[in-house]
Amino acid sequence: MTWNEVDLAAPEFAQPADPPVTARLIYRNKRHALSGPPEAAKTLTALILGLEHHRGGHGRFALVDFEMGEHAVRLLLVELGATLDEIRDVYYVAPDGPPDALDIAAIAEAAVTLVVIDAAAGAYDASGLDDNKRGDAEAFARTWVRPLFERGIATILLDHVTKNPDTRGRYAIGSERKLGTVDVHLGLQAVKQLHRGADGLVTITVHKDRPGHLQRPRAAELEFRSDPETHQIRWDFLSAPTSIEEAAWLPTVLMQKVSRFLEAQTAPVSQNTISRARLGRKVEYVRQALDALVTLGYAAETAGSRGARLYESTRLFTSTDLDPTSTVEVAPTSTDFDRPLQGVEVEVEDEDNRYGSNEVARLEAKRQEFGL
Repeated sequence: MTWNEVDLAAPEFAQPADPPVTARLIYRNKRHALSGPPEAAKTLTALILGLEHHRGGHGRFALVDFEMGEHAVRLLLVELGATLDEIRDVYYVAPDGPPDALDIAAIAEAAVTLVVIDAAAGAYDASGLDDNKRGDAEAFARTWVRPLFERGIATILLDHVTKNPDTRGRYAIGSERKLGTVDVHLGLQAVKQLHRGADGLVTITVHKDRPGHLQRPRAAELEFRSDPETHQIRWDFLSAPTSIEEAAWLPTVLMQKVSRFLEAQTAPVSQNTISRARLGRKVEYVRQALDALVTLGYAAETAGSRGARLYESTRLFTSTDLDPTSTVEVAPTSTDFDRPLQGVEVEVEDEDNRYGSNEVARLEAKRQEFGL
């Protein structure tokens, strides 16, 4: 970078905004961040993206590992179905310091086109940097990300989020400049946590997308299936629901309660205020209902003071939104307002009294798919 004038009309700068090349999520030669709370399957998702990248013919991927170690990474790759040749092609390093020019050159010469850094905390520590400081966030990007970016190598930086979901917003833990130094920031949230011999589901939310090709606000859902005997993990990237007709498994009764509460407010309110309104038995489900309302456009989220997340109604959510042909109204006094999200078992003894017939059919189809 210099102060010499650059002619932006020159042909070499006429580059189109290409869509993602890997799993409809990861762009070629872009800087990505992948953040989420503990148990959000960040490492698992990153390795899946690396395998998808390699199998798609886009080049090798590298793993800069500060988290798991060689044995655990090898085992996880085997359980993901990677062959020995695919495992051999992973450019694996577990460094004790930041990369120098020779390290970057070696990665490029090895035909690596995607580098996963797992995770930011370890990389910052190895560099003697504090991710709470804006200057250190910029220094980290200059050392770890920009040299790869300048060589046409895409990066995925895994990061944690703050413990308090009310102040989390769209930022990873530490300085807000982390968001400014990447092109794409995706947030992971486990709807159903994966464990051996079971299924899991993770939602992928778009916090930032400079190229602009990703579906907002949810880019996709990642569904896992672990074989009960072999523990082999199969996965599918599913399109996230963009309408209420597509969202077959939602906390619908609670969504209606939260929507009515927001409609009655004269100003945006915080998650804590909504949770204290005694709308549901568990704060976790109230937050799931709130997230669903925002995703489907029934509520809007804005930033408040001290990093608070504020919510207001954009339109009222009612039971008729679930099934346009149904005349059934959801009783606002129903005690069964903890209907979980997609992939989680539910009780259906009174289903026909609370949901339209088409919704019941969708629930049953999904239940059979998951073998519940």
